[in-house]
Amino acid sequence: MTSPADDDPLQQQDGESNSSVDVRKARSPTRSEAPNASTHSLPLRAASPSLASRTTTFASTLSRSSSPNGRLSMSLSRFGRTSIGSPLANPSENYDEIRTLIVRAFSPLVAICAADEADVLARSKGIKNDFATLVRPYGERITGKVVVRDSVGASRAWDDFGVHIAELGKLTRDAASPPTTNELDRLEELMEQAVEHQNAPEDDPVGASAFYRYYLSRVLQGHPISPHEAFLHPVCAVIVITSATPQPIDTLRNLYQQTAQGSRTLPPYANPEYLRYYVLVHDEDRDDFSKTSALFDQMKRHFGLHCHLLRLRSGTPTDTDEVEPLPSCEWLAPSDELSQQSQNTDLGDVDESHETLIFSADAAAIRACLRELVAQSVIPHMEQRIALWNEQVASRRKGISGRFMSISRRWGGFGGSGRNSATTGLTGSGSTGNYDAALGYYRQDTPEAILAKLAAFAFMLRDYKLAASTMELVRSDYNNDKAWKYAAGANEICCVASLLNPLTGTASAKFKLDTFDQMLDMSLHSYATRSRDYMLALRAMLLGLELLKVRGKAAAEIAAKYGIKAIELGLVTPGSIGHVLLSERIASCFGGQIGAGGTTSLGTRRRKAALWNVVAADEWMKLGMAAYANERLDEARELYADTKYGDSIAHFTELDGFMQQLQFTIRIKLGQGKRNRGLSGASEVMQQEVDDETVEDMGAHDLENKGHRRNLSLVTTGAVMEAGAPKSPVRLRSDPLTAAEDDFE
Repeated sequence: MTSPADDDPLQQQDGESNSSVDVRKARSPTRSEAPNASTHSLPLRAASPSLASRTTTFASTLSRSSSPNGRLSMSLSRFGRTSIGSPLANPSENYDEIRTLIVRAFSPLVAICAADEADVLARSKGIKNDFATLVRPYGERITGKVVVRDSVGASRAWDDFGVHIAELGKLTRDAASPPTTNELDRLEELMEQAVEHQNAPEDDPVGASAFYRYYLSRVLQGHPISPHEAFLHPVCAVIVITSATPQPIDTLRNLYQQTAQGSRTLPPYANPEYLRYYVLVHDEDRDDFSKTSALFDQMKRHFGLHCHLLRLRSGTPTDTDEVEPLPSCEWLAPSDELSQQSQNTDLGDVDESHETLIFSADAAAIRACLRELVAQSVIPHMEQRIALWNEQVASRRKGISGRFMSISRRWGGFGGSGRNSATTGLTGSGSTGNYDAALGYYRQDTPEAILAKLAAFAFMLRDYKLAASTMELVRSDYNNDKAWKYAAGANEICCVASLLNPLTGTASAKFKLDTFDQMLDMSLHSYATRSRDYMLALRAMLLGLELLKVRGKAAAEIAAKYGIKAIELGLVTPGSIGHVLLSERIASCFGGQIGAGGTTSLGTRRRKAALWNVVAADEWMKLGMAAYANERLDEARELYADTKYGDSIAHFTELDGFMQQLQFTIRIKLGQGKRNRGLSGASEVMQQEVDDETVEDMGAHDLENKGHRRNLSLVTTGAVMEAGAPKSPVRLRSDPLTAAEDDFE
């Protein structure tokens, strides 16, 4: 099985660096198969396991139903885990899952443009919105292996490839009217609801790493369509009609016109030459298949081979029919998920027994349709565009003549168009003149926009070398034009693509930490300060943190630096779930570092990791999550004990007292939780005695250390703690150990 983790340089041995890639099948340049042919001709795995057994990014945190499609429940109240894992045990413990999550987040976007009859058919199956809502969950993971060819012609099969599906009308509305709500606020609201679900007595505790993966997935999907983000521009539009549509051929033409020049036209910054794919939905319960088949043959004559006949049932399933629940969407923006939860609450569909059921045959037909769409149309279209843009635009900038012409256009106006030359003199030296500062974007036919689409297409097809080199070509143009969002995105994608590239190992000459540090700093500064897009700034910071923290000690230092910088910039609100999760990741960056001469030698960052764990434990406790606070506090004690002088924590009176007080508070909270879960009789009496002893011990400890206790403030986060809240130890007394023996750096 091939997954993004297989390309990880951390998983490869030195002797395997020059091993050849076994290419099982390369796509033929010509394809004569009919679009309605069986998908068995496509490359499949030799022994494909059932979807229920397939591992996913959220497999360790999200519960699955017993349906064959392996439904993913995005409700945090259904997280199934009995123990809380530590993110600090191994720096690369969860790296494969996080890397796969990042790779799958940047998938091609397919837009749905459906006729009214198709939306009616979807609602007859219990779907609340439209046809796009019906097919969207099935596109997130395409069945079987998908073969992708890179820019040098080498083919690679992926078994975790997927596409994001959205309704085209919603995309155009979002582009015309930017959202009025802050996505960061919506994200915090969503995470607060997740914490409330976990505070329910009937819920089992779940590891904090599950919350973080959920949080990261929402950050990666938390931005609407925008000019600089070519990942959010559709690569294909699926035009859908049904067998009940009157005048179907004319309806298809009208829908096409709406995508080209009508109400569903994308803004001028998006490429209008995306693929059109035509789907005819046959209603098995109401229409004659012979007439539908004749109509489908007519469609192929008019619109070519990019057509598919999808056979669905509109009736209500009975007890004897084979049914399965509709999968939940794994990739949702925070605002979309909150809207979905609000709809469920309004309709009274809160109980999970009210989940939507569809025929198993319909689910199989939708999967086959999406596989044919992706494998036979979307990926070849993207490969052709990459080859075309690489030859016509990118290659001209890579040679000596291309560099000379670029410099001439930039400084002297030579070699550019009349409009560009005239604009260059007005906008100042260094500007290409293609950027419209008033509208805030490049038009889709300018070289800068084409190169951005080229890099995005290469990134989505996992050709990270081409994506990084393309963004490297155009980064300086964005800076010279003062297109700050474009420049921020170029620095972000160039850095992420280089870190995801399996050929860019830690020992590689191209792996220069100073370069990555500079690109991340410029991206974060442009997003947060110049563009004031804090959601994208948070995304860039999290991507850099996760991909750098496993690249060695120096890279982990940079990763921790940007985590702390995100807190200083206010990208996460103090006291929020995002703040505590980020504190844990910072602790993970410090905790995984190895010293110079042994496990307890100089050069480790265990005391820094322990301190950030104490901060996280304090914040978890304020959120009412005693189990998570207990785990972080235990981790902090283990890290302090693992330092060169394990008993040195006793010399820090304030810190030691604070940790003991926090431990007492956690014990009381956990004891109350056990009683709420149904303890009775002798067990309840014994638990009450333990709680009474805990209160007495805590009171005695407070009287003993009363003279040593004072109010502290979290200078690392800038948040002043309330007088009644547990105090977080950051300002500590001087270490009684000598400087030569201190292992804190």
